[in-house]
Amino acid sequence: MSQGQKGWLCQAIEDAAALAVVLPLGTRADEVAERLKLYETCRYERAHRIQEYTRQAGRCLGEDGKIDMMEYVNYNFGHDEFDSATGIFNKWCWAKNPNIYWRMPVSFGPSPGPRQALYTNEPQPARHSTFTTASIKFKTSRTFLQNLFPTESFQFKNPGTVAYASFSQTTLGKMEWLGGSGYRHFGMYIHGVRYTKQNGETVDGTYMPLLFESLTDPIVSGRDELGMPKVFCDVDIRRREDSYRVRTSWQGSMFGKFNLDELEEADPAAEAGTIGGEADYGILTYKYSPAVGERGKADAAYAVVVPHAEESKVVPSKVTGLWKCKKPNFEFDALTQQDLPTLHHIVSKLAQTPVYEFISGKVVEGYGVPDVSAARRIE
Repeated sequence: MSQGQKGWLCQAIEDAAALAVVLPLGTRADEVAERLKLYETCRYERAHRIQEYTRQAGRCLGEDGKIDMMEYVNYNFGHDEFDSATGIFNKWCWAKNPNIYWRMPVSFGPSPGPRQALYTNEPQPARHSTFTTASIKFKTSRTFLQNLFPTESFQFKNPGTVAYASFSQTTLGKMEWLGGSGYRHFGMYIHGVRYTKQNGETVDGTYMPLLFESLTDPIVSGRDELGMPKVFCDVDIRRREDSYRVRTSWQGSMFGKFNLDELEEADPAAEAGTIGGEADYGILTYKYSPAVGERGKADAAYAVVVPHAEESKVVPSKVTGLWKCKKPNFEFDALTQQDLPTLHHIVSKLAQTPVYEFISGKVVEGYGVPDVSAARRIE
C-alpha cells in the first residue's frame, strides 16, 4: 500500500467519524441534505490539506521546494475528527436558534433555566407549579424609601410624607426547570412608583429594590437574564393552621422575622393578584453589571419592567386559597459585619425602615408560576 493510499484510508476513517456526528440516531429524512452540507464544512479544508501534504511527500528529492515534516506530522496526528466535528455540529445547532439564552460558563453551550429547556428556547412548563405567598403591607416614610431609588428617573407618583411598601415571601414548588423541586424568595416592594423616560413618557409600577433567594440557580439566571437584584439567604418557614412565620438568615445568623398570626380564611376570588393590590403596570427593577477591570463603571445600567398583563399571558396563575391576617408584623436585626459580611449593608438599611402602621397581611396559595420572560428594558 502506497503512502498516499494510507493517507486516504485515514481520511476515510475520519469521514466516517464526521458522518456519525452530523447524522446521529433519530435524524429525519428531510434533514439529511442539510446535514451533508454540514459534513462537507467539517471535512473540506482538512481533507484537501492532507491531500496536498500527501502530494508533497510523493515528490522526487530533486524537485524544488522543501517539506516541513513536523508541520505535516502535527497537523495529521494532532487531530481527533470526532471531537472536531462535534464542536462544529454543536455550534451549528446553536446558530439555528439565535434566541436562546447564554450565560457563563459559555464554553459548555446555552444554559437551561426557567425560560428555556436544555438545547432549546422553549420555556419550561410551569402551569402546574405551585406557589404560596405571604406578604405584609405597611405605611412608612416616603423620604426613606426614595433613598432606595437607583436614579432620579424613579419617583413616587404622588407627593406626600408617607408611602407604602410590602415585604413578600414566596415558596415555589413543582418547578419543572428544577427537576420538580422548588425554592423560596423574600423581597421588598415599594408601591406607587413612576419611572420617567428621557422622552418624558412614564411607566407606573411597584419598584423591587431587593430579592433574597434560597437557591443559586434562580439567582444566577435572574440577575443575568432579567436584571433582578437577587442575593442569597436562607429562608425558613414555620406554618401552622392559623399562623405563618418566616425567618431569614445567612450561615446561621438570623436577621429577619416575619409573622402573620391569627390567620382567617377568606374568599380566593377576592384576591387582586398583585402584591400591593394596586392596578399598576408591573414590577420595576434596575439592572446593573459592573465593567471588568474598571471600578465604578458599568457594562450595563438600565431600568427594567415586568408587565403584569404580559406575565399572565405566558403562564396564567390560579389562586386556590387565601388567608388574611389581623396582626402582621416583621423586624430586622442588623447584627454585625462579622455576622453578615456580605449582607450587612443591606440588612442594616432594612433594620432602619420606619413602620408607621401595618396595613394588611395575607397568605395566598395557588398554581401556575410565570417565568418572568415578559421582563424588558424600559429604554
